[in-house]
Amino acid sequence: MAKKEIERKRLEESLVGLYEESYDKVTRYIFVRIGNQHEAEDLASETFVRALRSLDSYQERGLPMEAWVFKIAHNMVVDYLRKASKKQTVNLDQVTIADSNDPEEIAVSDDQRTRVMRAFKHLTPAQREVIALRFHSDLSSIECGRILGKKPGTVREMQRAAIESLRQALYEEDKP
Repeated sequence: MAKKEIERKRLEESLVGLYEESYDKVTRYIFVRIGNQHEAEDLASETFVRALRSLDSYQERGLPMEAWVFKIAHNMVVDYLRKASKKQTVNLDQVTIADSNDPEEIAVSDDQRTRVMRAFKHLTPAQREVIALRFHSDLSSIECGRILGKKPGTVREMQRAAIESLRQALYEEDKP
């Protein structure tokens, strides 16, 4: 086997391992950004397909493969949102079916979700990205920094500012 073929095989094996380890993280990250579970799963799968197709262009130059895959996922989300902004539809996949039969519990849960989603809109796109990576994909500030091209301290500061903005937006909404 040629050296290039051996390297390709090694990278393919790494990507397969990463798929098994990180598919759920990538899916959660995409879901938080687009709000549709089925589409998030499709985009996560497509992310790994694109990564496999682009494997020859991947070079480890200090960027872990997981960060590279998240950059692909980010680009797919941007493309998806750009296309979605051109067409406005009601997505029936977003209709939730309650686990409880208690109408009051259902109403409170829906109200809380709605409030948080409204508050989330007050964040900058970069803050939404950090929150999605940190809390929904369970990535460390170091991993987020690699994906976003920022230092871990900058990521932590963006996270702090985002949480403060969410807190302020929720507080303002509660004012009479």
